[in-house]
Amino acid sequence: MFAKTSVSLTTTAVALMCSTAAFAADANAFGERLKAVAASQNMMVAYDSATSEGDNVVLKGMTLAPKGEDPAKLGDITFEDVSGSTEEGWKVARVPIADIDVTEGESHTVVTGMSIEGVELLPAERSGLPAVKQLSEFYFDKAGLDKMTVEKNGAKVFDLSGVSVENTINDDDTLSSDFNFGTFNADFTKADPEAAKTMTDLGYDTLTGSVEGSAGWDPKTGTLSLDPFDINVENAGNLSFTYEMAGYTPAFIQSMQQISKQMAENPEGNQNAGMAMMGLMSQLSLGSADITFTDDSLTGKLLDYYAKKQGQTVDQLIAQVEQMVPAMLAQLQNPDFQKQVSDAVSTFLKDPKSLSISIDPETPVPAMQIAGAAMGAPQTLPQVLSLEVTANDATED
Repeated sequence: MFAKTSVSLTTTAVALMCSTAAFAADANAFGERLKAVAASQNMMVAYDSATSEGDNVVLKGMTLAPKGEDPAKLGDITFEDVSGSTEEGWKVARVPIADIDVTEGESHTVVTGMSIEGVELLPAERSGLPAVKQLSEFYFDKAGLDKMTVEKNGAKVFDLSGVSVENTINDDDTLSSDFNFGTFNADFTKADPEAAKTMTDLGYDTLTGSVEGSAGWDPKTGTLSLDPFDINVENAGNLSFTYEMAGYTPAFIQSMQQISKQMAENPEGNQNAGMAMMGLMSQLSLGSADITFTDDSLTGKLLDYYAKKQGQTVDQLIAQVEQMVPAMLAQLQNPDFQKQVSDAVSTFLKDPKSLSISIDPETPVPAMQIAGAAMGAPQTLPQVLSLEVTANDATED
């Protein structure tokens, strides 16, 4: 019985040691693959050692830097629930990133709650994967941070919270991305005196706002869309931007990556690479675009500020702008468009509600056609793009 027990204990010990050695080898393999993937993105990763703790991999003394720049010290980074291999690809459930607390001169910055989820270090052979994963060796489902605070001389001048970026590969292989760059608060009273005076004169000792948006990509059609990208600032206004373009196919992206790589490797041959890039751009076309500003008192404050600065009344300043806009557009030699823009600007300044610039052609317009019109016959661009400038349409009763 003693002999059998000794054999069992020995076998168990050997198995555990072999298992530990295998885990260590996996940790090293994971770390080396991370280095290679980062290098393909022009980022340099280094670390002191790679160890396994259960299903987790810990890279100790990790540093990260764009190629050619000084590295940032990240410390010990834990990659949670790691699975896979270099051949089949690595998956990481979550990467929590240690909080940052940095003091530089008068500034003190604290960043907390950073993490990346659903990380994949993809294999070299990716032809059977969704299109978005074929184009890069790195993919993630979600990333974000809870809060960032910046203080100057002990007083808070800026904070940002609730930042997140989320990617979803849908059943039809299309990619959807939702990004929320968070809610921010800025205190200009603690800025340098000149900037603080300007913001105070405008009526903005502080600003609070948010930035968010969503994007989509269909690799089959090459359709890339942004709908919308919104910047909201309380007591100022909202700036919304949307667009849709076609031709952004996987083949286009791969060709662009190859040309960019050639340009980086052979800077002296940039002229030829530039011509190749121009030829590549001819595959793109613009389907639609819109940029709209919806006022929430910013326009009136700007008019008051500049009128006072120039010793004018607001009505005099508006009249001056009404004269300048047609003069600036006269060189375009398109009277109809000149009148359209002038009327829209005048309407908006006298009653600030919304101002929109939209492009909505019946069929997508090739990029080279746009470039050709801009260089050879700029007066035709409004017709080529079905370009319209309107005021207050979205808020009219």
